Amino acid sequence: MASPYNGTHVQYDGHYFNETLLKEYNYTIYGNGTLSNSSNCYLVYDVFNVFFLPNGTAINGTSCSTPVKKIATRGGIGVAFGALFAMMIVLGITCLGKHGKSYLPLEKNFLPVSRRWPWYWYIVAGTCGCISGLVSIDVDRDYLQGTALILQNAFYYVCMPAMLAAIWEMTRHWGNLCERILLDEDAWRFPQEDIRTKIEFYLPLVFYLFGFLTFFLSVLRSWTDIARGTWSLDHSSAIANATDGRFKASSVFGLIAWMIINVSVYVSVKYYQPVSRQVPWKIPLCLAGIFVRVVYNIAVAWKYDIGPLKPFTPVSYIYALGYAPIVFCMVIMVIWGRLEMNDDLQIKELRKQRERRADYELGIGQGRKGKPLSPVSTDESAVKLKNASA
Repeated sequence: MASPYNGTHVQYDGHYFNETLLKEYNYTIYGNGTLSNSSNCYLVYDVFNVFFLPNGTAINGTSCSTPVKKIATRGGIGVAFGALFAMMIVLGITCLGKHGKSYLPLEKNFLPVSRRWPWYWYIVAGTCGCISGLVSIDVDRDYLQGTALILQNAFYYVCMPAMLAAIWEMTRHWGNLCERILLDEDAWRFPQEDIRTKIEFYLPLVFYLFGFLTFFLSVLRSWTDIARGTWSLDHSSAIANATDGRFKASSVFGLIAWMIINVSVYVSVKYYQPVSRQVPWKIPLCLAGIFVRVVYNIAVAWKYDIGPLKPFTPVSYIYALGYAPIVFCMVIMVIWGRLEMNDDLQIKELRKQRERRADYELGIGQGRKGKPLSPVSTDESAVKLKNASA
């Protein structure tokens, strides 16, 4: 605390301040080397100082949230994850280019944008993860928390609904591809107005409703009280804001969105047999990975000490349970994205198989060299082709 210097001034760590001026503008000098009121905060220890004009204007002051410390573990690992996210974005763009191309005339119900959406959301999640990881440098370096903690967590909380949307679109598109394969063989296979059509119309609306609520409640909010609440010794204000009803509701809505993706998988498996008989491994793996993050978000909403909103939370919680599941899902999507065949090329290959089978059944080309194609059903060949690409 400051000590009297003379009748008009006080001193702290070799710095001198007009006591009357400090009282007039409600400034207080604290034992941690900061001078602040309800609006401003300045460092006043060691080489840091601030000068006040008679009207209360501060000159040459260093804000309390200025990065003056060294990078610690949280920032170092954050940089590594930021670089990893950046690399995954590049790989995701290559997969977008591969699967976004069209090789067949456009069909009204199977537009190319359908298979591009998983990669659009993938890039959003990767970009937010990259920014969040890199900004964590200043969470370590800031003397008192401010913009850096806000930015890291704002982009961190965008990652989960964005990744959920990417997995949703990936899962929905898989069902869409199964439907396309079956309709390509028999255009009248499904009734026009059945329960399947209604489910597939309303299910995306329900998912994006809960996905948006997850984003809205956790990101579009006031962050200042959370950052400034860490300035006190007991973090009471930060704890109250970081575990309020908005964060709790957001985490529960994220779980509901995850459950809706599972419902979508069930619907596809039920209605698109036999093509949907085997669910691609990328779907259960991504669902398992993002479930870790969903559960962690729920835990953080009730327990402040294990979440990223606390500046000194053990990094094992933040990165192993918060960032790693997002990276895991991105890796799975990229691996399958590079292994799987473009949808149009897959449809063209199935059509060629049907043509060769029709030729075989009609006795055309039987004298050609090589073993003739065995007379298996189109559904079975579609399953084999999907399994080979998966």
